[in-house]
Amino acid sequence: MRKAESRKKHHLRSNNSMASSILIYGVVIFAALITIYPFYYVIINSFSDPYEVLRRNVWVYPIKPTLMAYQELLHESEVFVAYGNTLWYTVVGTVLNVVFTVAAAYALSVKSFCLRRGVSLFITITMFVSGGIIPLYIVVCKTGLYNSRWSLIIPTLVSAYNLIIARSYMESIPYELTESAKLDGANDLTILCRIIVPVAKPIIALLAIYYAVGHWNEYFAPMIYLKDRELKPVQLYLRDILIADAASNTQQAATGNAKTVLYEELKFANIVITVLPITIIYPFFQKYFVQGVMVGSVKG
Repeated sequence: MRKAESRKKHHLRSNNSMASSILIYGVVIFAALITIYPFYYVIINSFSDPYEVLRRNVWVYPIKPTLMAYQELLHESEVFVAYGNTLWYTVVGTVLNVVFTVAAAYALSVKSFCLRRGVSLFITITMFVSGGIIPLYIVVCKTGLYNSRWSLIIPTLVSAYNLIIARSYMESIPYELTESAKLDGANDLTILCRIIVPVAKPIIALLAIYYAVGHWNEYFAPMIYLKDRELKPVQLYLRDILIADAASNTQQAATGNAKTVLYEELKFANIVITVLPITIIYPFFQKYFVQGVMVGSVKG
């Protein structure tokens, strides 16, 4: 009798466990679909016939596949200029961001630094209290950075949030490593370059992807600080396309204007070339995101 009851309970637990697993997998699959489908929708529209895209007939797979939109983009020199600008802002900005953030984080992680607590408190306050965009714009103009590449890099050289994460990570490094180096006569620069940086590679990778994504997706600051089109990044180029008068283009499409018909497909193609690079890189740094979140939650 007891064996029968035990088997029955075990059977119920198995059914409950299976039902829970099915529910969890169902939720995960649904979340994955609603997350991936917008990307898929943009991609299939970028490869579909322009007239089908204009009629909103593309939902599941490309209709009358064509590379017309991408061929048109290859003839637009402004796209390559904007793309080159974005690469410059991303590479140069990320390198400088990481260098200054790591250097500042190391200084704030040294317990013998007398201003450590005061500077850390001041930096933390800036995360909650800001002067606003107008004072920042005035500072950029007065310092001669307006309408220059450096206006997108110097004002945001160090992120307070990223600095705190890096400082917390460096504080977790055993003190004996740096202490033994000091006893051997190493200065702070030597300790930072030869001991801290090799040990802190995971947090440096995290900072690099954080800053790189920020520079790649930035459009508001360039819209304010840059006047010349030769300096504008690809995000502004994409924005100009997306906010164009679509209603006027649709009306002109009835007259058979092939350029106007291609307009809708060009929007999707521009989105693909803008989003795809950073989307491909992102998964390779996923483990560093988890580690960075854990560091920020444990210390800081």
